[in-house]
Amino acid sequence: MHYRDERDALRGRVDSLQEQLATAKRELEDQRDDDRTARVAQLERQMADARRLLDQLGRELDQVRGRPRRSLFVPVLAIIAGLGICTSVAAYLLVRPAPEAADDAVPYAVGVPDTAPVPMDPAPEPAPTPAAPAPDEAPARTATATWKAAVTRATGLPLAAGATCTVEAQLAGSGDKIRVPALQIVCGGTPIYSSSDPLNGTSMFSSGVEEDSGAAPGTHVYAISYEDKGDRTGERAEVSLDSIRKVGAVWRDSAPAYRVELKLPYQSAPVKGEPLLDATGTALRRTARVTASSGPSPAKVGAQCTLRVSPLARPGKCLTRLECGGRMLYGAGTTGVSECTVEQDQVVRVHDGNTSRDGGDPALDLDVATGKITVRDEVASGTWTASVQLDPGAKQDR
Repeated sequence: MHYRDERDALRGRVDSLQEQLATAKRELEDQRDDDRTARVAQLERQMADARRLLDQLGRELDQVRGRPRRSLFVPVLAIIAGLGICTSVAAYLLVRPAPEAADDAVPYAVGVPDTAPVPMDPAPEPAPTPAAPAPDEAPARTATATWKAAVTRATGLPLAAGATCTVEAQLAGSGDKIRVPALQIVCGGTPIYSSSDPLNGTSMFSSGVEEDSGAAPGTHVYAISYEDKGDRTGERAEVSLDSIRKVGAVWRDSAPAYRVELKLPYQSAPVKGEPLLDATGTALRRTARVTASSGPSPAKVGAQCTLRVSPLARPGKCLTRLECGGRMLYGAGTTGVSECTVEQDQVVRVHDGNTSRDGGDPALDLDVATGKITVRDEVASGTWTASVQLDPGAKQDR
């Protein structure tokens, strides 16, 4: 009798759930929600399975009548729990708002799925792209340039005016610029500045180098500006050099304090080897002779001349030297910097319209195509001109 009561109670529970699902189905059909209708159909299938299980239990109950009682507590609780889940799902489907967009849809149906969803492994992160190797830098060309300087005034050190000093600079060129990795100044056998000395303080550093072809083929000369200044103590002194202005100074404010002022040449001693700048490799070297002269010209007719024109890294600028009869006709006044035109790595024209009163050098005009050079200047004794003709057959240095 007790088994029959349990079965009847379970059947009543199933009937009640069936009525609730029927009501849910009608309401869902009224809403015309395809997704919800499909879910109700799934619940109906699960309910039918539950009813079949219930019938099976009933048959088993009938077969075991009169035998020792077997508890149905565990399977009955499992069936009730499963039906309770189905009821909760139906209630959720009734009350949840309809999806507004496909992106809001859940990835699989909520409830008791026929087959448990298989979790997907997260997509592996893409392997980092290896960085592209840096292009190989061209090795720097190096040179050591020296300037023979002289002391003009010194305090704090036993150096008399006229004492000999040597400025030595380590230069490194990459083809388009020149750096100064190291510099040392020695006076009377004693170093008074070295860039390798320890720095205890600040350094405001700057440097610049100009390269010119030397008088002898295969040689080059250099002009330098170099500053290493700032509040400091310790070994390293401060320095300011400008060979273009032919002056320099080295000093130290901390004990032992000193100051040495220098006079140095515009260009270094000739250095053999390859040029540090690509532009210097296009230098023009030609021999020439004076063909005409007027006024108080320092160049006499028939005098032999040598011409050197070295393009600078600055576009449109060259260093020009014209020497005739042992005298520097152009390029001795200041720096010899002139305007020039370079085409296909060839110097084709040089022009400087200022006379020595305005630019330090005479005015000069060179047309390589015709081989004619005109030099003109205004001096206290009057205006003079000199006409120079390049020798035929000579070719531009490369």
